[in-house]
Amino acid sequence: MASRSIRQRRGRHKIHKDFELQLTSMMDILVIILVFLLKSYSASTNSFATVRGIQLPISKTTEMTPDSLLLIVTPEAITFENQRIVEFVQTADSVGGTSPRYEFKAEDLDENGMRIAKLYDALNRARDKAELLRQKSPARDANGQPLPWDGIMAIQADKRVRYDTLRKIMYTAGAAQFKIFRLLAMRQPQS
Repeated sequence: MASRSIRQRRGRHKIHKDFELQLTSMMDILVIILVFLLKSYSASTNSFATVRGIQLPISKTTEMTPDSLLLIVTPEAITFENQRIVEFVQTADSVGGTSPRYEFKAEDLDENGMRIAKLYDALNRARDKAELLRQKSPARDANGQPLPWDGIMAIQADKRVRYDTLRKIMYTAGAAQFKIFRLLAMRQPQS
């Protein structure tokens, strides 16, 4: 009886010469799983967090914003890519009132009060940096040229900011060759 079990153990460990490992079907399964994971993986490199105290407008849209640079406009300042660019000053007639009004400093504006000089400089630096990165990127169009700069800007503006301020910001961004503006809003709560 003991000799039989030893023979059975030897038989189990014995590899036949005509044995081949079937990798083809295993590779097919792995490719299918990989394709499934890639198709179901939805990611955005944009991560927009709201600034403390900012009141964003409400929207029903569920559209995701494409990759873009972030400009935050609060009633007190303009911040671009986490760097405070322009600080507003409170108007004299709104001091002590219930709803203070903020304006640009005279030295911050040029081109007849339409363009914000410091913001224009910051946007040009960001555009130059983005164009340089695109030149070095391996992504090319059909002619082998680097992909063109898309000029997309996401604007997160407090709903208390006046339209005139937003108009000056968009004029400045347009002068810096930004073409597409995405105004960010809070998603409307589901009821």
